[in-house]
Amino acid sequence: METKATPSTAVNAAPFRTHVDSARVGPMSVARIRGVFPQTAYEMRRVVSAERGRFAVALYRSGTAHVAQDDRRFQAGRGDLVVLDTGRPHELSMAGACDIVMIELPHGMLGANADLVGRHVATPRRCDHGAWAVLAAFLSGLADRIDGLVGMPDIHLADALVSLIVAAFAEPAPESAEAGDAMTDQILAHTLANLSDPALSVDSVARRHGISPRYLHQLFQRRDLTFAAWVRHERLIRIRRDLMDPALATRTTAVIAAHWGIHDHGHLSRALKKEFGLTAAEFRLMARADRHNA
Repeated sequence: METKATPSTAVNAAPFRTHVDSARVGPMSVARIRGVFPQTAYEMRRVVSAERGRFAVALYRSGTAHVAQDDRRFQAGRGDLVVLDTGRPHELSMAGACDIVMIELPHGMLGANADLVGRHVATPRRCDHGAWAVLAAFLSGLADRIDGLVGMPDIHLADALVSLIVAAFAEPAPESAEAGDAMTDQILAHTLANLSDPALSVDSVARRHGISPRYLHQLFQRRDLTFAAWVRHERLIRIRRDLMDPALATRTTAVIAAHWGIHDHGHLSRALKKEFGLTAAEFRLMARADRHNA
């Protein structure tokens, strides 16, 4: 995250020292930030990243921080996770010894779930239960082994991290979430986890969540989505990824598509062309060219 640090107005503020380890995981960046900040704190005042359309997800393993965005303010401590939209003004200040794991990812990696995550900016989440605990353990593991991320295959690791983020944010606090939003978030997370199931349908998902197909359609309409179009888009994203994965270069396009629940091979290239501007064959050619130029 691009920030501009300015010292607080306290007199005789002590100097601070930090150590940052970072790595790229596909379109994401992963960083571990360790430092000792003066108790007077260093403030990141109304920061806006130069790179718009990205979320910063931070896990506080030690230390305290004051975070603000969209008129929300809170103090984060050990075991808290917070998300910020780096393309909009936000504030951050830290005090004492801090150990923070931070990832940045484009909104586009989350697809329709970008709105889900965006609704929770500058809202602390305790990572001591359910999917939140799993996400925190995953982030801590990345931080502790960050040197090993350099140069490793990262496509599936990035997907796993996105899935965990979605699963965590789809597990809302019952006292603060509206029933409709909570149900939609749970449906999105469940569907993403089962995209490879060819039997995935409005009826099967509605039955799984104990609601009628009509109500499921209504939930998606509130977010200007249709279930079928959203599922098709998410499947195409994964097919495009696999077509460009060197480890799957010998796997046929039909097999890749079938793995993600699409069995109409003739329709696939047209759908990819409409969605991303390239056919399946063109994605394969581009991947081969990238490998040749690497």
